[in-house]
Amino acid sequence: MAKKKAKEKFIPEIKLNENKSFLSLENYALQSLIIFVVTVIFYGNTLLNGFALDDGLVWTDNKFVKNGFGGIMDIFFHDSFYGTIGNNYNLAGGRWRPLSLITFAIENQLWGQTPWISHLINLILYSVTGFVLLKLIRNYLLPNKPLMSFAAVLLFMMHPVHTEAISNIKSRDEILSLLFLLITVLIALDVANGKRKLIALLINGLSFFIALLSKENGLMFIFIIPVSLYFFSTLSFKKIAIQSSPYFLLVAVYIYSRISIVGFSNEKVTELMDNPFLLATSSQTFATIFFVFLLYFKLLFFPHPLTYDYSYNQIPYRDFNDVWVIVSVLIHVGLIVFCIFNLRKKNILAYCILFYLASMFIVSNIVFNIGAPMTERFLYQSSIAFCLAVVVLSERIFNSLKLNSSLQKNISISCLVIVSIPAGWKTITRNEVWCTGPRLGMTDVLVSTNSARANTYAAANYISLIDSCKNEGRTKSYLKRAVEYCIISEKIYPKFYTNLMLWGFAYSRLDSLERAVSVWKEAQLLQPNSGYVNQNLKAISDKYFNMGLGEGNKKKYSQSIYYFRKAIAIEATNTEYWYNLGGAYFTINNLDSAEISFATALKLNPNHTQSKQGLDAVLMRKNSKKL
Repeated sequence: MAKKKAKEKFIPEIKLNENKSFLSLENYALQSLIIFVVTVIFYGNTLLNGFALDDGLVWTDNKFVKNGFGGIMDIFFHDSFYGTIGNNYNLAGGRWRPLSLITFAIENQLWGQTPWISHLINLILYSVTGFVLLKLIRNYLLPNKPLMSFAAVLLFMMHPVHTEAISNIKSRDEILSLLFLLITVLIALDVANGKRKLIALLINGLSFFIALLSKENGLMFIFIIPVSLYFFSTLSFKKIAIQSSPYFLLVAVYIYSRISIVGFSNEKVTELMDNPFLLATSSQTFATIFFVFLLYFKLLFFPHPLTYDYSYNQIPYRDFNDVWVIVSVLIHVGLIVFCIFNLRKKNILAYCILFYLASMFIVSNIVFNIGAPMTERFLYQSSIAFCLAVVVLSERIFNSLKLNSSLQKNISISCLVIVSIPAGWKTITRNEVWCTGPRLGMTDVLVSTNSARANTYAAANYISLIDSCKNEGRTKSYLKRAVEYCIISEKIYPKFYTNLMLWGFAYSRLDSLERAVSVWKEAQLLQPNSGYVNQNLKAISDKYFNMGLGEGNKKKYSQSIYYFRKAIAIEATNTEYWYNLGGAYFTINNLDSAEISFATALKLNPNHTQSKQGLDAVLMRKNSKKL
């Protein structure tokens, strides 16, 4: 029996094993098949989805990805967002996650921008992650307990909080990272338990480095790997240190490569949308982080409602006198104390706590700014510990009640079936929301009502609909909805440039030019060199100027002056505006105003011949009046 296990491959195969027929629920192959079927049922409708949210950053708008095979080297040697926005990003330390982008480039080369293929690949990778996780738990975390192992993995695969990681094509970095990290832990334990030769560690090192190239989550596995060796092998501390040392070396190589490629910046991010604790005190920052930990707990137990956005001010700053912050602190201190007292016993629950806390630590904003207070995809890795702990605690409750194994099995299956119904409904309906960016933005803003970004992006989503809308009444309705969301966002965060930019656009399309100018002027104060805002303000000032010329041709000089002055209010340094304003004043014999206008034009451009002539004409007429 032991020999058979030693020969088993960790990649699932449909075969008879462990003296169980294929139809036995304890059979690994059947369990893997069920995991695949569950994945297809829960996530099959993502194949109908398109691109959404940040897919543009890493896929549809990324010039390196769109270059297919030819862009792979550029992807590897640049920040992940460089192919879309160059160096114009505000997240500290950059984002070097080349692996997922390389897979997108390969897809683009083979199939073009075909979203259902990208979603299919995410679905397949998720299934394979389930297979590897099942093998890991069956072999080491819960050995000789195949049904409990299966239950833990099923809970993980069915958890609705994973919808962001699976439904969002961009989040393939999360899927790839966890997949290769689980392979790394599995092979490390195989070697430690004599199931593989030491040479396998070379393959394992490659797997670990690939995980790091997927996402930074793997950095915490230099802690999780030795902890796993301690809990699930008989190695001494010395041997654990020796077997773990290559991973530390690989982390050093990764950090050196990362800094060499994307650099290292320790500058404080000054944009609130990219630094959610910018306006918080140190005390408020840590209190809010503890509150966020409690929100994560809540989503693990009750994943509703779900939203893509938790940015400022969806989660208001908290203080340590807040009752929920105190509750969170007590819970987490309690978990740590429990862990400390159960380490020597190698209690599986202590391992779950360590795995969970280590996974959450790197995305907690404690070490470095991650750009948001929280996001659901950060629970993708850590939820493994939660699902495993639920199964272990359930078994201990059953045992304390002295239930026989048959009854335990029936109760467990019944619970899984019951849980699968709301979980499946939530997952499937949530996948539908991720079908397009506009659908996602307009749906989730109803949850993230206090988020400046969510309201602004909802406005952007309504604006995106007007280009394909041929109904003028509906177009105006979309623009008015966009304005409403921009107003809400402005109340939450008045200095959000993107919101002001979109707000001005909506007003301009509604022909509320004065309001558009007012909003864009505020945006101009925030970013004086903004090409978009400056160009649009120039377009409106030119429009007013042309209207002034038109009224002048009709000999409606008062109206002409009105429009010229509105043009000047936007662009006060335009010589032609001042010259034509002077001409209009001269025509109605307002010589003082004409003189000021011509003089201003000459001050802006001393060589402007027409303004010189105009000023001379004004002075001549004034002198003739004196005579």
